[in-house]
Amino acid sequence: MKKVILSLLLVLLLAGLGACHRPAVVYTDNEPFVLDIEGDTLKILQLTDFHLTFGIDYNDQKTFRLIEKLAAHDTYDLIVITGDLTMSPSALRLFRQTIRRMEAIGIPWTFVFGNHENDFHRHEQFIRHIGQTEHLLFKVGPELEEGGFGNFKITFTKDGNPFYHAYFLDSHSEVEDYTPEQGKYGYFSTAQVAWYRDLVKDDAEDSVVFTHIPLRQFIDPVDYDGIFNEDQVYAQGIDTGFFDAMLEFDRSRAVFVGHDHLNDFSFFREGILLAYGRITGYNAYGNLERGGRVIEIDDAGTLTTYILLESEVWS
Repeated sequence: MKKVILSLLLVLLLAGLGACHRPAVVYTDNEPFVLDIEGDTLKILQLTDFHLTFGIDYNDQKTFRLIEKLAAHDTYDLIVITGDLTMSPSALRLFRQTIRRMEAIGIPWTFVFGNHENDFHRHEQFIRHIGQTEHLLFKVGPELEEGGFGNFKITFTKDGNPFYHAYFLDSHSEVEDYTPEQGKYGYFSTAQVAWYRDLVKDDAEDSVVFTHIPLRQFIDPVDYDGIFNEDQVYAQGIDTGFFDAMLEFDRSRAVFVGHDHLNDFSFFREGILLAYGRITGYNAYGNLERGGRVIEIDDAGTLTTYILLESEVWS
């Protein structure tokens, strides 16, 4: 009996040492991914808030089937998942399952973290579980003060020439200390804003931005299109100047977010489109019909976007 106990203690000790010596997340450079578009129009499919919970249950399997149906509806250059892929103690397993399913679709894809991925795990654990992929375009990004993980850029090219850009930023999770006015959700750090400014100032082409939690400029929308069924916009807790940087450099034309499942509205604020995606996951709260958002930028740089519903692709 003593030998069994000693053996178990040794196994636990070695496991603990192994965990301590796991390689830390490696921060990356600012070099953008380069993705050549297939046609005259850049087509992006935004999916959001899967909230995968068990993986083998009816709702999660239905979410995966809907993703496949939405992806097959048109020829997309990129699929973007704007956060909350998982919300579960089994999140790491579900994350690996998501990677396998997305890779099988065969379309370039990427994601930003939401506020629920780290309910039970650290972001570093997710990153270590990515492994080898063929179609995923994701970078940890440079080490920024309170910058999170997944701040990176994609440059779209046409016939080898720059055509458009997309920026991806980690909007973080809940914060421990907050005022009632700001709410409990995270926000871009000033270092992330500086990172964006440093890159966008050199852009000769326009861009769009993807993150999970809405900017505070989403609050109190005017003349919006779509659905606003939440009791409020659950925005980032503090405005650290990202929207002002967008206005200053006049290159980013839209911000696309997730997070609030009962909203899919879009509107213009000072010439910039602020738009929610449409809730995709069936284990997430809310009774809106599931779907995604399609974003198209034509050869003249004109951006159009619309909601694509499950009823339009389900057969």
